[in-house]
Parts: sequence; C-alpha cells; structure tokens
Amino acid sequence: MSARILCRSGVALLLALIVLVPGGQARGVSSPVPVNVRVALVQQAGAVDFLVNGSYQLVDLSTSKSVSYPLNNQESYLLQAQTGFIQVLKAGKPVASFKGPLAVREIKFRASVLSGGGLVTEKNSPDGLLVLGAGGTTRPLSGVSEPVAMGAQGTAVLSGGCGLNLVSVAGKRYRGELEVRLDDTGLTVINELSLEEYLRGVVPCEMPAAWPAEALRAQAVAARSYVLWQIKNTGNQPFHVTADQSSQVYGGYDAEDTATDKAVAETGRIVALYKGEPIPAFFHSSSGGYTENSEDVWKTPLPYLKGKADPFDRNDKHYNWQVTYTADQLKEQLAAAGYRFEKVIDLAEKERTATGARVKRLLVSGTGPVGEAVYQEIYNADNVRKALGLKSALFSLEKVYDQDKHLAAVVITGNGWGHGLGMSQWGALGMARKGYNYRDILAYYYTGIELAPYGR
Repeated sequence: MSARILCRSGVALLLALIVLVPGGQARGVSSPVPVNVRVALVQQAGAVDFLVNGSYQLVDLSTSKSVSYPLNNQESYLLQAQTGFIQVLKAGKPVASFKGPLAVREIKFRASVLSGGGLVTEKNSPDGLLVLGAGGTTRPLSGVSEPVAMGAQGTAVLSGGCGLNLVSVAGKRYRGELEVRLDDTGLTVINELSLEEYLRGVVPCEMPAAWPAEALRAQAVAARSYVLWQIKNTGNQPFHVTADQSSQVYGGYDAEDTATDKAVAETGRIVALYKGEPIPAFFHSSSGGYTENSEDVWKTPLPYLKGKADPFDRNDKHYNWQVTYTADQLKEQLAAAGYRFEKVIDLAEKERTATGARVKRLLVSGTGPVGEAVYQEIYNADNVRKALGLKSALFSLEKVYDQDKHLAAVVITGNGWGHGLGMSQWGALGMARKGYNYRDILAYYYTGIELAPYGR
C-alpha cells in the first residue's frame, strides 16, 4: 500500500488507497472562536479586475456550488456589472456569468482519492470523506484535526495547505477571500479574512511602523477594538468596514510590516472593554493639546470618550497651521459642504467645547439668491471642521474687512489633525517615548476601560 502527499499551488494533494488516523480519541486544543472581518474594497463599480496567487475557486453563492471553470494562478480576470448578472471575462472574452453574489474562495483542501478500482477523484472539500482509524473505526475527515496517510515509508500528516494564498484587486494583494455583490449601483467587492490578519494590513497604514513598539501596540488594540465593535453592530449591511478613513485605513498584504505584525501578535486578541463590551476605540492623528467629549464633537455622549488636556501630543507637523479664505473662496468651501449662500457676510463663533479648545457652534450670516438674509448655524465640532475644510476644529479666527467694512477674507490658525476623540496617535508616540506602555496609553485616552482578550 502506498501513499504520497504533494504540495501544488499551495494545497495538499493526497493519493492513497486508505487514510488512517491514530487510534483512540482525537485530541484537540481549546481555542477562541475565530472572528472574520468583511471589508468593502470597492463600491458602486461598473467593472473590477482581479487575479489570484495560489489556489482559489469561483463559488456561486446563490447555489453554494463551485464553478467548474478554474481560476488560473497569476492570470487576470475582469468582473463586469450587467443588468441582473455578473459577467466574468478573461482576456476580454466572457467565460462565465452569475446572478450572484459570487465568491472567490480559497481552496484550503484538495485531495486526489484513488479508489480500489483505480479511479482518481478530485476533492476540494473533506466533506463526505471518511478516515479509517487504527482501531478499525471510521469518522468524517472534516472532524479530524491531524489526519495522516499510511504509506510504504511510514506515515505523514495530511496538511490543509502548503503556501500563501492571495487575491489581488485593482493591483493590491489581500489575504483571505472575495465576495462580489451586484445591486442597482454596480459591484461591491468585499474582502473576508480573519480579524487578526486584517489588523496586519491596518496598523501600518494608521501609524508609521518605525514608531516605538508600545505606540504600535496601543494602535493595534485600538484598531482591534474598533473593528470588533463594528462587527457586532453592523446590522444587515453586507460588510463591516470600508478600507478607507471612513472606517480605518486597510492596505492589505502589501502594507504589512514586521514591526506592526509583531505589535498585533504581542497584543494577543486584546481589546478595550467598557462594562464588558468592546468599544469603538476612535483615534485621530493629533489632538492639538486637547481631546474632547464625544457629545461635543459628534452627538451621542459616550462615557469612555472624555475630554482632557493632552500634554503628550507635541509635534511640528500639526501645530500652528494656517488657512486663508477670501470671501468668495469661503462661499465655495461652505457650498461644497452643503451650506449655500449667494454671499457670505460674517462668521461668528457661538460656543466652544467643554475643554474650551474647539469651536463647537458657528453661525454663518449671508444672503440668498434674491438678496434675502440667510443664517446657518453649524453645530458640533466635527461639522464645523468639515464645513470649513480644516484639519481640526481647534482654531482661532481672524476676519479681514475691505474699505467698505465688508468681509474680504478670514485667516484661520489652528492645532491638531482629526476629530479629537479617543487616542491621539502623536500623543501615543509621546507617551511611548516617555516610557509608558500600551496599557498606560490606552487607559489615558479611553476613560474607565479594561483590557481583555475577546472570543473566550
């Protein structure tokens, strides 16, 4: 009786007459339940190109059946949105079409099973396969943690995979799998992968990998906490997060770095909890010297996002920046944010945040299309920041008037970059340089939290 285990395209192939497992009860290791993240890479697209590096198959999720058309390693495919279906093209020629959703799924198992009659059957799943134990009993192959093949040279472990599978979308490589969905707006491409693999592509995009290890660890825990909260609170949306700043920046496999990989691994599934639940651990680049209460920046009060002075945030990049708008430029900037005037007459600061640092309420006075008076109040610090196109709502305002005492320009001088909630990344750098560890950093920026591993 002979058996061979070969590695081809990152998958284990088994050619055997019989598969054996050790007699007695298979041993397992108690481990946390894995958590997957679904990241929207592309939305509302008419067409998307992809290629695979490794072993993948197309799966029609409307039928849960794999497609007979193979995905060849390192060959490019194009997905096009058509009326009512997704078309797959190779070298410009249609090769398949699906109602969708459509998955590009890793082949994590492949076996060539040789029957007693000499017939070889290819299997991409252990489902339906049985293994014969040393005691003569059988059990499903899918339930065996380390099956072995008995051959002339002894035994060998049957591995689930021998290489790294990656899928590329628009030139960027990602771990995990893809799902492509079609709606009236076009194609949505979702990358699904484990939470810890996802973090490897997030942390180096959100914080320089050359920064101190404790700052990187704090960033890893904040990013992990944020996405776990998103997973638990997504609702019926087909993805948990996007790959840009509206969630947190995710660069995939090509963004990974040894230092940030280490930070992810060394924080070992740790998340920030408030009363036992993960928090959306919002973070920003630079506090400008003060963080804020959540209700001052957005709307909802959150007990773990409280304003305070931030003496650790000191840098040359995000302090004393200046923006100047002429009256016409100010009108255009406000219009782009949804506040329309025929002419802007005045800006008046009406309220500051609890720390006194940021402008919380701004009154804009002007005229409408027929000369009527128009007043628009912009409320909450982040809306003020966005309306004026600024790095931060922590600013002072100087108004310049012409000889007729009409508003001619505004000069805005400010500090910080971002909304000012939760952890300042530059502040985390400052704390790390002063010898604080990641637990100290997180406890400083998130009020009343505890740190504990998720999934146990």
